[in-house]
Amino acid sequence: MNGIMSRWPVLQNHRVTPEDLDDDGAIRDEVVESWIATACSGYLDRCVVLREFLERSGLQLRRNTELPSRRLLGWPTSVITTAGVTEIHPKAFMIAVRLRPVGGDRETPLNQTCGVRLEDPGTGDVPLLTDDIRDELIALAHAAEHFN
Repeated sequence: MNGIMSRWPVLQNHRVTPEDLDDDGAIRDEVVESWIATACSGYLDRCVVLREFLERSGLQLRRNTELPSRRLLGWPTSVITTAGVTEIHPKAFMIAVRLRPVGGDRETPLNQTCGVRLEDPGTGDVPLLTDDIRDELIALAHAAEHFN
């Protein structure tokens, strides 16, 4: 494996199937997008304090994800995705997602981000993150047990 191995709270392994490939044998964009979304959701599922805050407040999560060029993954037999928060801002946080191709012509991981903010669905206002939410995100980073 190439690159620095770091700790992540969420790790998922996706076997590449023929249905995941386009006519040229490359992984389809929507498959890569779904793997990133699944990794982000897996991370957010661990955020109990955040989820309870959303239920009490009526606020909604908004995510903005950058998608990589799928060609950068090469032609792997599987892809390992990991997710964890790497940046916390006053009104948002960034979930980093690493996609590591395995068993193909490339082993270089791709790093992508998913911006997350809370939003009032009626007004569009974006409030400050609470200290409890920030503390939970930090605690999840400290408890990370997977390497990628």
